[in-house]
Amino acid sequence: MSVDDLRQQLRQRGYLTHGIERWFALDPWSSRAFWLELVLVALKAATLIGVFAALPRTAVMLFRNYPLTAFETLALFLTYAAAWLVAAFVVVILIALILKVRPALPIDTPRALLAISLAASALLVAPVAVWWYRFDTPPTTAELIAGAALTAIFFVVAAIVVSAALLSFSIYELQRVPAIHQKPRGVPMAVAAAALIALLFVPAYADRERTTIEPMVVTRPTNQRVALIAVDGLTREILEPRLDLVVLAVAPLPADSTTERWASLGTGVRTEAHGVRAIEGVRFRGSRHILQRISRIDGVLMNAAPLLGIARREPLPPTVRRREYVWEIAARRGVPSVAVNWWTTGDERAGGLVSVGQESIFNAARGDALRVDALASARFLQEVDRAKPRFATVYLPALDVILNRAGYDQTTRLAQSLRALDGVSALIRALRARGYDVILAGLPGDHQFGRGVVASNVHLTSPGSAWHVAPTILDLLGFPLSAEMPGQSMAATPSTEPRIPSYGRRNAAQPAQGVNEEYYENLKSLGYIR
Repeated sequence: MSVDDLRQQLRQRGYLTHGIERWFALDPWSSRAFWLELVLVALKAATLIGVFAALPRTAVMLFRNYPLTAFETLALFLTYAAAWLVAAFVVVILIALILKVRPALPIDTPRALLAISLAASALLVAPVAVWWYRFDTPPTTAELIAGAALTAIFFVVAAIVVSAALLSFSIYELQRVPAIHQKPRGVPMAVAAAALIALLFVPAYADRERTTIEPMVVTRPTNQRVALIAVDGLTREILEPRLDLVVLAVAPLPADSTTERWASLGTGVRTEAHGVRAIEGVRFRGSRHILQRISRIDGVLMNAAPLLGIARREPLPPTVRRREYVWEIAARRGVPSVAVNWWTTGDERAGGLVSVGQESIFNAARGDALRVDALASARFLQEVDRAKPRFATVYLPALDVILNRAGYDQTTRLAQSLRALDGVSALIRALRARGYDVILAGLPGDHQFGRGVVASNVHLTSPGSAWHVAPTILDLLGFPLSAEMPGQSMAATPSTEPRIPSYGRRNAAQPAQGVNEEYYENLKSLGYIR
C-alpha cells in the first residue's frame, strides 16, 4: 500500500483532523516538523480527553453544590477540563516518545494496542478515583451512579483517543492501518461529549426555589423569654453536674462539618434545605455561589484556580444559607431577638433582629479560643441589656477548639476546658438573673466521641435527638412548626396546630465586599481551616 493510500484512509476516518497522517513520514529526531506534528496531535488528543475527564468531577461537584448557575457550571467544567488537558497532553507525549525510542514494539495486534491504551487510560482515570476518595463525606446514590457512569465513559474514551494518537507509530512500522482503527470514531465521540456537557447545565435551569415563599403564619400568644446557649464540643459526658439545669442526652446530628451541624440545629432542617456544608469554600470571580464540600486533594480548585486568579478561597458568607434560623423567623414576625457569633450570619439590625456575626468577634480574639467565648458572651449580654429581646442566642466555640483543633498537651487542654466551662456557667447564671429560661445545647466536635446534650430549667420531655431544639424554640415562642423539620417540640406546652409546609427560602442580599482576609486567617489559627 502506498503512502498516499494510507493518508487517504486516515482522512476518511477523521482521526484528529487529519494532522496525524503526516507524522509517520517524518524523521522523528531531526525534523522540526516532527515535533510540531507531535505537539499538535497530542494537543488534539488531550483536548478530547480533557472534555470527558472533566465530566465526572463536574457532575459530582454539581450534586454537592446544587444549585449552580450556568456560568458557574461552565466555569467549573472549563477549569477541570483545562487541568486535564495539560495532564493528558504530557501523558500522550511521553507514551509516543517511549514508543519511538523502542521501535521493536509495533502496535499491530489488537491485544498489544489495547494493553497500552488501557494502561494509559487507567493512569488518567486513577486521579479521579483518588480525588473522590478524599472527600470528607461518602457519595450519595445519585452521585455514585452519575460519577461511576461518567468515569466509565471517560475510561473508554481515553483508551480510544490514546490508541488513535498512537496510530502514526503503527503506520510507520507496519505501513498499514491496524484493524482496530478500521471504523471512524471522531464524530461519535464529539457528539457524545456535546450531549453529556449539555446535560450538566440542566440543573442550572431546574432550581425549584427561585422565588421566596412567604407563608401565612398563625402564632400563639406567649410572653416567655428564652435564651439558647450553643456550645460546640460539649457532650453529655463532660457537662458539669453542678449546673442548675435538667440535663438530657441527645443523639448528635448527621453532619460532616461544624457549620453544617450548627446550621441544622439552628434552622431545624436538613442540609439539603439549608445548604450549609463546609467552613471554607471556593468562589469563581463574578459568581454568586460558593463551592463547598471540595475534595481535600482538589489542587485544581483549591490551589491552581486561586493562583491563576480565576477563583478565590474564602470562609462561607451569610448568603450561603438558604433557610432562616428560627430566631430570624420569629424576629421577622414581631418577636424581638438577639443572635451573636453564629455561623453564616452577618452584622444586622433590622426590625426585631439584632445579629452580630463572627467576623468582628473572631478578628478581635486573634486566634485565642477562650477570648472568642469571652468576647461573644460580653457582646451578647450587652445586646440583651440594650434590646431586652424575648429570644436571645449565642454560639460558643472555644471548647471544640481546645479539645479537637488546638495542639495542646493534656494538662493545658484540661485547664483550658475547665475555663471554658466556667464561662458557660457564668453566662447561664447571668441570663437566669435577667429572667430568661435557658436552653443549653451541646454537640460533639469534628471526630469527637460522646453524646450531644440538651439542658434547661424549662421542663422538657426526653428529646432523643438534637433535631428537637429548633422546634422547641418555635413552640415556646408561639410559632407553628414546619413540615421541613424532622424534630418535635420538647416543651411542656401542647402543640396541636398543623405544621405549615415551609417557612420559605431565606431572602438574603448578596454582599458587595470581598473576602475578609483577617477573618480567614483567624479561622486558620483556630484550626477550622488547614
